Amino acid sequence: MPSSTYRAILLRVSIAILSYPCSALAEVSDKEPTASLFWTVGIGAALLCLFGTRIKPWLGVTVLALAVLWFVSVFLEIHSSDVSPHLEREQGAFYYWQAYAAFGTVLCGFVVGYVWHRRITS
Repeated sequence: MPSSTYRAILLRVSIAILSYPCSALAEVSDKEPTASLFWTVGIGAALLCLFGTRIKPWLGVTVLALAVLWFVSVFLEIHSSDVSPHLEREQGAFYYWQAYAAFGTVLCGFVVGYVWHRRITS
């Protein structure tokens, strides 16, 4: 059983948190992937898609499928109803734009690799 000093401190802290609810907001950004991770995965997967599709189209499709699974899981996480409003307030809309742009880079890498493959084989 806590002593009376600890109970008094706990009571004061509880009153302070309840009277000022903004101080009790938890950070969301530290639990979500960073924008630099979006770009690292996006550019890496785009290069793998580009050269994999250039060599064999099925290899590019395999890499693209893995990248799509990763990005879909990230999109589901950052757009969930309990995280999205707080994440947008902390990171801003540019955070979401970067996620979609990094995914677009992967798709562009696949398309360019496929066109490159078709030009060489014909």
